Amino acid sequence: MGCSSERTVEGSKSSNSAYPVCRLTIPLSMEVGALTKLDDNRLILGGKEELQLFEGENKSITTISKEHTGRINCLIKLSNGKIASGSQDNTIKIWDIDKKEAIYTLNGHTSIIWDIRELEGNKLISASDDNTSKIWEFNEKKKAYDSFDLCNSHRHISNIAVLKNNKVILATGKILYLYDLKTKKQESFLDIPKGGVWAVRELSNGDVAVGLGNGLLYILKITDELIVKTKFVQGHKKTINCIIELENHKLVTSSDENDLILWDPNDPESMYLLKGHTDVVTCLCFISGTKFASSSRDKTLKIWE
Repeated sequence: MGCSSERTVEGSKSSNSAYPVCRLTIPLSMEVGALTKLDDNRLILGGKEELQLFEGENKSITTISKEHTGRINCLIKLSNGKIASGSQDNTIKIWDIDKKEAIYTLNGHTSIIWDIRELEGNKLISASDDNTSKIWEFNEKKKAYDSFDLCNSHRHISNIAVLKNNKVILATGKILYLYDLKTKKQESFLDIPKGGVWAVRELSNGDVAVGLGNGLLYILKITDELIVKTKFVQGHKKTINCIIELENHKLVTSSDENDLILWDPNDPESMYLLKGHTDVVTCLCFISGTKFASSSRDKTLKIWE
């Protein structure tokens, strides 16, 4: 299965830096809904119920567990080296990958987990279809996680961006909410009516990238409020479902279509099309430098650089 890169007319106006090509295609036994990096050589893959380990050195895939009873929607590596997963079975699990076991199961949400992120102080924040975002804090005495609701919304909460100033952005439908984690209060909100918000990612310069249901990408500047800094003039034709940032500060997005797009956040007319998948791309994962991975409903894992 081949891969190619296609520079669009818009992309030709941006810098002449090299754009990624597909270096490796690995067939999968399952459709992957979430990816995260364990280290530069190993990735964790989440499927319908299964957690798998991909090792790049020998191009092998092994099963870690089938403990989840629903699709795994999100995976993150924690600062202590453990992996956290969120699932459609309403639970979050903390994994010791070397032992191939879940060491904690976090119960409290009453519907699908869409996103989880790590906070300072051994805490997690989650977003759920039950219209809540919860903060989970590890209790040393109980050797378990306690939780409280940060936000109760009128709609499901789909994505989280963790900012450097002890604030978070929560995406719910077409509205983005800015919350202060110290006061646990909402500070501001931004209504983006065209297509709604389906992906958010904090960037290394403090800005936040937002992927919309109409396939366009916005860059937000964060002060005491949320301000639209850049609107890209063209983009995907369908909903953006994932955003990653490379070390050269370029952005890569996937959507409910087959192709990826490489963007220059400083050029609202930039767009490079990355072709290779033959079905909807479900998730992306930054690895290192300009290297990243993508997975698709075509049951392949692709490594780009």
